[in-house]
Amino acid sequence: MARVVQNLIYRVIVSAIVGAVVAGGLIYLNNDRLIKSYRAEQVMQTEQQDITNKALMEASDNMASAITAMESENAQRFADLADALSDLETKIDAIPAPTAPYLMEITDAIAALGAKIDAIEIQAPTPTESE
Repeated sequence: MARVVQNLIYRVIVSAIVGAVVAGGLIYLNNDRLIKSYRAEQVMQTEQQDITNKALMEASDNMASAITAMESENAQRFADLADALSDLETKIDAIPAPTAPYLMEITDAIAALGAKIDAIEIQAPTPTESE
């Protein structure tokens, strides 16, 4: 009877050891699979982040180009406005005395200047348009 109990204890211990080894192997394999999956996900996220960064850099470059173009266009508009003001000042200085024909010429020059200013305001984007 003692021999049967010893044999039973031996089999239980061997089964427990084999079960522990198998469980450890399964845990190792599962852990290895999880690590590989995690690394693949990290690589994919890094690639997506690189693509996003490149798109942001390109958008930033496009925005800088658009701003530069708008600044040069505005500089040209202000130069045109300065020329118009200078022409108006020259015409006003050339008038010897205010008479009716000269006043008409001044009024026409002011109207032309107003039309140029209106044209510049129409072409210039408003703050709500650029937002």
